Amino acid sequence: MAKNKKKTPNEPVVLTEWQKRNLEFIEKKKKEAKEDEALREKLRIEKKEQIQQVEKKLESSNETEVTETEEVVESPEKNQKKQKLHKEKKSKTKRQIALIKALPVLLISFLILFISVFLMTPFSKIKDFKADGNSHTSLNSLIKQSDIRDSDYIFTVIKSASKFESNITKTNPWVKDVSIKYSFFNHFTFKVKEYKIIAYAQEKTGFQPILENGVRVKVVKESELPKEYLIINLTNENDIQNLVKTLTKLPEKIVTNIKSVSPANSKSTSDLIVIEMHDGNTVRVPQSQLETKMPYYLKIKKKLKEKSIIDMEVGIYSTTAEIEAQPVKKVDANADANKKEKTQSTDTSNSSSQTASSSQDTTTETSSEAEAPVPVETQIPQ
Repeated sequence: MAKNKKKTPNEPVVLTEWQKRNLEFIEKKKKEAKEDEALREKLRIEKKEQIQQVEKKLESSNETEVTETEEVVESPEKNQKKQKLHKEKKSKTKRQIALIKALPVLLISFLILFISVFLMTPFSKIKDFKADGNSHTSLNSLIKQSDIRDSDYIFTVIKSASKFESNITKTNPWVKDVSIKYSFFNHFTFKVKEYKIIAYAQEKTGFQPILENGVRVKVVKESELPKEYLIINLTNENDIQNLVKTLTKLPEKIVTNIKSVSPANSKSTSDLIVIEMHDGNTVRVPQSQLETKMPYYLKIKKKLKEKSIIDMEVGIYSTTAEIEAQPVKKVDANADANKKEKTQSTDTSNSSSQTASSSQDTTTETSSEAEAPVPVETQIPQ
């Protein structure tokens, strides 16, 4: 009978309590799975957006990141080098440490040994000399006057250079200043500064140069003189020395234009000198006033139209040789005296004739108003 029973489709399925709970659990799991999927999708989208933002930031700060990465790379390298150095220091043996400490002593000892051996050789005394700035002094005379000997060591010349320089300035009148310069290996140069020639003094055997310090040097021939030179014709040595000192203080344009200086032999001014210029002008000026008055020559020269004589003895004025050569008109003193006597005699005769009627025994004395009065006495007849 049980086999004949059939289930109808409209008949509801009756679930047990366990089956219902099972279905609820399955539906809950599906719901949670959907929620998890939605959450994952949301997280994936957020991460994608974050990655895009990070990429933009990386592009903008690419340079800074490169430098940072380099520093990061270098820092371990530096650390490695430090570690290696530290290891090397630790790895040095006692022998190496002792050698390093003894190295300065060894170098000094080797240098002393080298110098000692060098001094024993003839090369330590071989010296090569040159001169610079010398026009009136030869190299051989400089070496001789310096008192440098062939037996002197190179180090002796270097050490005592000031002594040798002093020897030259004391013995050579041309040398104003000298210095000995050393250059490796054995070369020495005399740097010479000489005195200038201010003037020449004419002597019987030629012309003697006078330097700016007033010293006279060896006489030279006329053929050895420059194109333009100054001749001093003064005889007193003190006057020559004072003149040279004054010329060194005058402007160079004036000194180079002076041809000769000679005494004027003036009775009124004992130190009056005559200066002949290369431009043809002549200046007369007291030697004591040469420094103050001679600079005016440059201004006066611009106003001159011909060769002139500038007289600076008393004041300053210009004239020419033609004017000074003209004869001066002389006044006859005897003729003037005769004229005065005639006028005086006529005056006395007139006065005596007017007074004759009043007194016959009297005499009249008259005097003229001239600079040299001549008294005239006349007797009136009775």
